[in-house]
Amino acid sequence: MAPFVVDEVFIQVDRRFFTENLDFLKGLCYSSSKMDIVAGILQEPAVFGPVKNWNQTTLMQVGRFLFFLPINTLQEISMALLTVGHVEKLFMKHHQWERGDMGIFCSDSKEKKTLFEKQQFVLQFFLGFLKMNPVSSTPVVPTCEILQTTAPSVWTSNSLTSMPSSAFSNCLELMGADPFLASYQRIEVLKRVKKIYGPVASFSQPVITQLGEIATELSPEELSILRLTERRSIGAMGAVSAWNSRQLGALFTTVLNSTKQSPSQLDSSILVALGYIVCGAKTTEIRSFNNVEFSKAVLWLGQLRLSCSEEQLLALVGLLTHSLAFGPMSSWGTDVFIEIGVLAAGLPDIVMSALVKEQIEGITPMAISMITPEKFAVGGI
Repeated sequence: MAPFVVDEVFIQVDRRFFTENLDFLKGLCYSSSKMDIVAGILQEPAVFGPVKNWNQTTLMQVGRFLFFLPINTLQEISMALLTVGHVEKLFMKHHQWERGDMGIFCSDSKEKKTLFEKQQFVLQFFLGFLKMNPVSSTPVVPTCEILQTTAPSVWTSNSLTSMPSSAFSNCLELMGADPFLASYQRIEVLKRVKKIYGPVASFSQPVITQLGEIATELSPEELSILRLTERRSIGAMGAVSAWNSRQLGALFTTVLNSTKQSPSQLDSSILVALGYIVCGAKTTEIRSFNNVEFSKAVLWLGQLRLSCSEEQLLALVGLLTHSLAFGPMSSWGTDVFIEIGVLAAGLPDIVMSALVKEQIEGITPMAISMITPEKFAVGGI
């Protein structure tokens, strides 16, 4: 709990204790303000001093704390100290912590974004990207192994698309799964995908499953000619949350055309695979879903922050009132509300206003965050 005390207390940590227990302290979770404090402590004369005087031993001791330093401070580190191998080791240590018991629950999205920007700067600055003429220079081309250690997003688009075809293909899934890959990077990667695999209509099921968020750069027209014939390719597209409404509509129609099914024929496994794409169905199509099959899929769908409209959510939650699903809403207990998750945000006003304590206790935090202020006022939650 040490990093969670107020900043005024944390900054008073005994410096000798700090240096002697650095490995232990590197394993803890820090907020943005604590990261700034740690960065300041590292540079104190009694600890490691100014970064321009740091050596290889210092860098190894500091480890992932290096990414806590401000970008203008990082630039003062000797260029000779951070080779590709040393940068790779730093990333490896940080990723090990991220996947550990502490790291997996640490940092909000804003803090992760800040750390990513520092990591991207470290790699691109010390490997010389920021000093190159992007038009005339030969790019530094990563191997698939280095991409796995660092992250595709910290590399330039030119570096990623200059990889040999076999290495690029082997790392396509990794690129598609990188949450920090920027739109301009995804666009260039997608161009390379089309160059290797041909037009969108010819993409195989394995290629589609590897695209991940790269596919968000496909237009609705391109999405409409994808062949989503298998559950794994549908699931890969359904796991992406960044679609806009036009793309969602195109994808839902594509699934129906590819599987040659009507909305009423979709079973629970396909509905689960659809994931975020379920919001691409028109309200009339949602109302024709099989009630029982949808009730089987709701445990998964209810965990997603769906981008459905209020009308779509109302139609989805209405499916669950069938006698073979969960029955009348008035009979739903805490367990049902927990199971339906975000779909509780679609409850009709009249039902919301009649909720009892046990039912309210089952509404998940994510569902509450999706309930409109007007519905809150009606329900008095």
